[in-house]
Amino acid sequence: MRPAILPLILATALGCARPVEALERVQVAATRASGSIRIDGRLDEPDWARATPLTAFRLIFVREGEAPSESTDVRVLFDDRHIYFGIRCGAHGRGSLRASLAPRDQILDDDFIAIHLDTYRDLHRAYMFGVNPYGVQIDGILDAGDVSLDWDGVWDAEATRDSTGWTAEMAIPLRTLRFPDRGPGVWGLWMRRQITRADEVCSFPLWRQAEQGDIMLQGADLSGLAGLRGGRRVEFEPYVASLTSSVRDVAGGGRWSSTRDNEGGGDVKLTISSTMVANATLNPDYSQVEADALQFDVNQRYPLFYPEKRPFFLEGAETFTTPIDLVYTRRMANPAYGAKLVGKTGRWRLGAIVTRDDGGGSQDGIGAGSGDQPASSGSFGVARATYDIGENSSVGALLTTHRSDGFEGTLPGAGPGSVPGVGLNVVGALDAKLRLAHALFFTGQLGGSATRTDSLLDAGGTVRTRTDDAAYDAELRYADGRTDVNLIENYLGPGFRAETGFLQQVDRRRSEIVGSVMLRPENAWLRSWQPIVDAYLLHDHAGMLQEWYVSPMIDWKFQRQTHAHTMVEWLRERWLTRDYDQSRWILNLDNSQWRAVALSVGADVGDGIYYAPTDAESFLGWTETYTGSATVRPAPRMTAELSASRNRFSRQPWHDTVYDIWLVGAKCTWQFTRRLYVRVYPQVDSGRQHLDGDGLLGYVVHPGTVLYVGWNDGLDRIDGQVHATSRSWFVKASYLIQP
Repeated sequence: MRPAILPLILATALGCARPVEALERVQVAATRASGSIRIDGRLDEPDWARATPLTAFRLIFVREGEAPSESTDVRVLFDDRHIYFGIRCGAHGRGSLRASLAPRDQILDDDFIAIHLDTYRDLHRAYMFGVNPYGVQIDGILDAGDVSLDWDGVWDAEATRDSTGWTAEMAIPLRTLRFPDRGPGVWGLWMRRQITRADEVCSFPLWRQAEQGDIMLQGADLSGLAGLRGGRRVEFEPYVASLTSSVRDVAGGGRWSSTRDNEGGGDVKLTISSTMVANATLNPDYSQVEADALQFDVNQRYPLFYPEKRPFFLEGAETFTTPIDLVYTRRMANPAYGAKLVGKTGRWRLGAIVTRDDGGGSQDGIGAGSGDQPASSGSFGVARATYDIGENSSVGALLTTHRSDGFEGTLPGAGPGSVPGVGLNVVGALDAKLRLAHALFFTGQLGGSATRTDSLLDAGGTVRTRTDDAAYDAELRYADGRTDVNLIENYLGPGFRAETGFLQQVDRRRSEIVGSVMLRPENAWLRSWQPIVDAYLLHDHAGMLQEWYVSPMIDWKFQRQTHAHTMVEWLRERWLTRDYDQSRWILNLDNSQWRAVALSVGADVGDGIYYAPTDAESFLGWTETYTGSATVRPAPRMTAELSASRNRFSRQPWHDTVYDIWLVGAKCTWQFTRRLYVRVYPQVDSGRQHLDGDGLLGYVVHPGTVLYVGWNDGLDRIDGQVHATSRSWFVKASYLIQP
């Protein structure tokens, strides 16, 4: 059956394609420093007085274009090794400053200012460097309109506070940045300041919602940087780690069995050119320090997604992002070694990852043939290239491979005599991002997968099976700052399989339309409200309707830092061979008016399906999900992130309960200094009757030079009694050498 919306999307995209006029950009100049700059949070060097002050910050989102309640002054200096930013932020009145001595990158709820540097001036991607009044750093990558905090750079910042505001200095080494050595010496610059007490966000230059497109399109041109060189270099990051784990056999008399694993290795980073960098690693430490938050895993139709937290995969992760999620690096669960290349040359942005994996990762969500069995050992490869064309437009290609070694012996869950052998999965895709007109955008991707599996049936021979299929995604968006309309067509064939990706479901053709209008009364109690409608149809490859969905909703933004989201969902969903009609009501509410406590609550109640293996066991019941969270800051050094979620399923509304599960967590951090902190994170899962307690002592000089001491305790309720069932300790230390 032909796609319902795809022809309309493609025809409209081609019919509306025309050149987009470049925006007029603000021109500013950096000043070369004549003397040394000491980073101490005080703008007392004579060079700061020579630098041009940038003061024309204006409000964005709310009261767009008006002057903010507090003044901001930023000055830019540079020398042959650094680019410097001197910042003065006004803050008058009692309680005007809202900030904490927090861990690095965890200041999004604070007063802070962020500098965005588009060093290639491609009007798309930028480094982000920010600081709060306590000198706590935040950094990441701005990609189009989204900021990822996964990237960490080595740079310096200090801040001081006084009765009328705060002052900060930032020194960013040129070796931390990637930029053309022989470029014109003009970078893109955009700065954003958050004033939390007044619930204001302002920027320089002014970012106008009506312009849409990538944020850096509206940045300024920072000139005067010709002749700077990032410099080729080699970096070494050796590490040592030790893990001691113990498991208790409660049923076998309560004996503990322990294992110890001592590891050592290192990473090497080689700057091939001023814009390309290669990473190689020997016996890598791919472990993550942060614990994953617990998720409900009962009666879930689709696989659970866990974010990547390992540094090797995080750096340059935005390079591998495409409309269909074909690169999910947590598939590489236990790599033995790996290498990576990321960077840009001319209009080309390139990236590649190669790893040898010892297996054990989940195969749930890889597409055709997904299951809960662990992956065998094998090799992963990812290659990505994009080419910039015009204003905010690009085309790209992606190739991924996974070759699995297979298992020896019988795999748990496999049929008698069936042992998966060597397999190969290859995915290739082309994609495009096009700005067709001032307010019209198109993104799309077309891909295919080829999978070969050797299954050893008996000693007499091998049977080889092969599966090929296709996938595509197309989206046409009209956005003018007030009206936003999206036409979306997405298809994943029944045989499509991406062993490096994350696919919620295959054998689906989803045709969707989403529309909204932003209304801004700006009265004494309401800032804005946004009516939204989302509707889609979901068919299988044969054209049979599997699901339809309609949801009207309203997004409310009130005064006093209060936000609410209300919505109703109506849908018909097919499970196995039966259709189920459902209605649900959803409310989310949050408030951050008080610095000491920020609150968020949510409720989702209505019809739901009990997803059993057969039609006879499945039924339409009543589902309730309640969430609550609070960020508590009793002192500048203390932050407690409290969360509680309840998921209850009943045969009748609020009666005849099938299951009732609570997830409760309390992540508490005490920051001794900007470098030294201790964190405890207990989490309770009432469904599994399990308590997971994590602790972490961290000393972070800068990214790459760290010391972590962590511990974990597991307790389970067994036969009505609570037993300690697991415990572990780990120590990890690494040191970044930059000769």
